[in-house]
This record gives sequence, structure tokens and C-alpha cells, in this order.
Amino acid sequence: MHAHDDSGLRALLTRPRLYDAFQTLIGGDRWRRWYVAHLLRPHPGQSILDIGCGPGTMLRFLPAGVHYYGFDVNPRYIDYARRRFAGRGQFAAQRVEAVPVAAGGFDVVMANAILHHLDDAEAAHLIEVAWAQCKPGGFLLTYDNAWVSDQSPAARWLIGRDRGRYIRSPEAYLALARRKFDRIDTTVHHDGYWIPYTLFTMKAWRGGGSAA
Repeated sequence: MHAHDDSGLRALLTRPRLYDAFQTLIGGDRWRRWYVAHLLRPHPGQSILDIGCGPGTMLRFLPAGVHYYGFDVNPRYIDYARRRFAGRGQFAAQRVEAVPVAAGGFDVVMANAILHHLDDAEAAHLIEVAWAQCKPGGFLLTYDNAWVSDQSPAARWLIGRDRGRYIRSPEAYLALARRKFDRIDTTVHHDGYWIPYTLFTMKAWRGGGSAA
């Protein structure tokens, strides 16, 4: 089941403006700039599916001319994204488990900070959807918080207070992606945010075309 804790501060973060402000405060903007520049590498004409797009924050860091489609389970986020980014993308309120595994034509599928909110069955379905929606030669790009042996006590404490209930080790995230993807590049980041935190990225290519 899609699970997160929405009490206290976590409840406030379901409000789009507060979520964006909190992300900026902890260094989320800095992280996204790096993530987009070094891993996504977008260009005009590129088609991007953003699974769990939140309030559409990632669009702030994408160039004009990309073809962007985002969906999220939170209708507040989607309403906000439609108002803020009118004309720049398409948005829908939808749960990932309701998305059919059907062939798509996206150059990139993103699932940013989503897998740690999904149990193993839901996460496996997301991977199936992402693989099906990728063009041959396209790729899935993800990041999530993670448990690693060398993370600081402060990072472990902060990650333990995340809304997501399915935070995993890098090996567990990788095992999910390997259900469909063969070529996967991964990285552990301890300095993505201004605060002590551990982020794990995966870039997984669908075969049948040239990787980028």
C-alpha cells in the first residue's frame, strides 16, 4: 500500500507552497540543479514523464521546449502545478498503482523521491510502468533517501523522520530496478542537501537504442 505519515510537520508538507518552501530551505533547489545538469541533461524536444511529480517543482529546472507530463496522487499538488506551470506541461491526479503497464513513447521517465513511499509490490509496478513508458534507448531516473552503513547519525535521524515508510538500502532499490532494467548507473550522495542527508540515484536504460 502507498504509505506515508501525514501527521504534524508531515501534514503541512502536503500543502504545495509549504512543501516548496521547505525544499528550498534544506537545499532542494541546489540538489535539483545538480541532478538535472548531471543526470537528466534535458534538451528541447525531449519527452519526460514525471511519476509522482508533486507540485511540479522539477519544471522550474527544465528548459523551455521539453514535452513534460506529470502525475501525482495529491490533488492539491496537481491543482497548484496546473496554475503555476500553465502551458508548460500536462498534469493529472493519479495513483501509480492505477497506471496501466502500456507502451509509451517517453525519452525519460522520472520517479523522484517516490520509491521510498511504495511497498515492494507498488514499487515493482512502478518499475514495470517506467520500463513500458520508456522508448528503446530511453531511461528511468530516480532518487530516494537511503540507509547506508557510513551515513552520519544526524542523517540517519533525519531520514528516519521522512514521510515515506519504505526507505531502503541502495542494494534494495537496485534490486527493484533490475526486475526490468539491465544497465543501471548508481550513486550515493551525502552532500546533496544543506542538511546531513543521504540520497541514492539510479539511471537505468531501456535497451534497444543508444544510451545518453
